[in-house]
Amino acid sequence: MAGEDFIQFIWKHRLYKGKALHTTCGRKLMVLLPGEQNFHAGPDFFNARIRLDHLMWAGNVEVHRRASDWYRHGHHIDPGYNNVILHVVGDYDSDITNSLGRRIHTMVPDYPTSLILRYEALKKNDNWLPCSSYIKDFPPHKLKQWLNRLQTQRTAQKSLRMDGFRSSSDRGKEETFYLALASGFGLPVNSLPFELLSKGIPFQQLTNHRDNLSDLEALCFGHSGLLYPARGLGPYPSSLWERYLELRHLLPGDPVPHHLWKFLRLRPASFPTLRISQFAFTLHQRAPLVDNILSAGSLAELEQLFRAGASEYWDTHYLFGKCSPPCPKYLGQHTAATLIINVIVPFLYALERVEPGSKSGSRAVEILSQMKAESNQVIHNWQKFGIIAENARESQALLQLYNVFCKQKRCLDCQIGASLMEDVIHEKK
Repeated sequence: MAGEDFIQFIWKHRLYKGKALHTTCGRKLMVLLPGEQNFHAGPDFFNARIRLDHLMWAGNVEVHRRASDWYRHGHHIDPGYNNVILHVVGDYDSDITNSLGRRIHTMVPDYPTSLILRYEALKKNDNWLPCSSYIKDFPPHKLKQWLNRLQTQRTAQKSLRMDGFRSSSDRGKEETFYLALASGFGLPVNSLPFELLSKGIPFQQLTNHRDNLSDLEALCFGHSGLLYPARGLGPYPSSLWERYLELRHLLPGDPVPHHLWKFLRLRPASFPTLRISQFAFTLHQRAPLVDNILSAGSLAELEQLFRAGASEYWDTHYLFGKCSPPCPKYLGQHTAATLIINVIVPFLYALERVEPGSKSGSRAVEILSQMKAESNQVIHNWQKFGIIAENARESQALLQLYNVFCKQKRCLDCQIGASLMEDVIHEKK
């Protein structure tokens, strides 16, 4: 028997067979509007319009695999379902009533066998891409449209983390960006301790000390929890520790537990020790951050903002107390691009919600369109199926497509999968 998601898909796209529809009690049914799908609590479709015999009905539609699921889910005692005008089910095994005791009409949609066969083929395909046998025939212009929507969806989701704008003031924007930037410096595996570090150091204290790089490093390293065990490993960590003790009273909470920081399987250039120094350097050299971002006239200028270096000690170190061959430690182009994609672009989206006339969301799309496509295993796998990202906007969209739809086999919610299903109906005709 088809699952509830399949029945919802049939109803939403009107893929049932025949024009002469009937309810289970024999009343003539005409679907004028299937309604708007609801992905939250409550009936599955809002604001539907149907005609039963000669009478017009307006209200909600609920979909179940079996009619008896209505009772199993407790809808018969929930007043929130009293406006349901039609129950659409795969198996009619029970009449149903709402909390007022009124009987609700039921429809069992009829659909081609080939439709469920294609659906099952997609669901049972164990390949990396469920629609691997069909995607080559998907129209390129439709794929472009779908990718544009997916990129917007992905960036909007990332920007929700920045909805904590305390105000539209300059300080509110700076503080929001500071917290987001800290998380970005922690990518790929140290975002959590970086977030805890940034929340543990009040933004005002960083503002007060941003002209002194040593103070910023003392605050950041000291409150990271990494400095305490290294405080006796030479003049540099020792001086940072002494300064941290002098500034400690300005910080309200406890340092980050040092065991949260991850070094294993990271390239030395990505060690959190270097990232913390580079983060402090960025705050020291690039403030006010938001003004510099908004005034950057090109992608190259934007990238240059985050090509931050570490302090001189780190030219010959990756860890406290352990010497390494001399090498200046600047953030690489790849890391700068990662920060632009994961911090600046979502920030610009969030900023437009606070300042609707800023057009910062359009600028974010423009930035992604100018950037090179990302290079990772997911993007490489798409290339095997002939799907090649032309820029970072498309690579972000392909990541969203795979992680949210393909990986979870949500083919019916994907425009590619939906199109493949609808093609079955056209083939029958």
